[in-house]
Amino acid sequence: MLIAVEVILWLIFAVLALRGVRWAYAIFILLGFIWIPARTGFHLHRPPCETAFDFHLALFSLTKYKHIFLFGVFFLMTWVQLRRVRYALLWAALATLAMGVLIELEEGATGTGHCAARDLLPDAAGALAGAAVAAVWRRRTN
Repeated sequence: MLIAVEVILWLIFAVLALRGVRWAYAIFILLGFIWIPARTGFHLHRPPCETAFDFHLALFSLTKYKHIFLFGVFFLMTWVQLRRVRYALLWAALATLAMGVLIELEEGATGTGHCAARDLLPDAAGALAGAAVAAVWRRRTN
């Protein structure tokens, strides 16, 4: 039951952030930063991150469709918040990749996931998909 409430709250904040509501975006970012460490009671240790990278591991990482979708949505939320800023697409992409790095480090530091550099590929793919959606969105509204 608690997980359902959490998911509903995440969705509400995401939808509001996509509509340009700044406080919802700020709460979404804050929750993104503390979500993983909070699940472990903020017990952190030095993150053992895997930096091995080859073609097969990269292809395997690109099958993480959930990451691609979530980081695509995060890109769009960030772009909506920064639409009036110069180079908004670039800033949104950098913010998306920074969030991906943070998530990987948090997963390693808390032991709740597997910290791997190659997992930044689906995050970057999500940012690219988000940029494509943003480009179409901008064309349709102009």
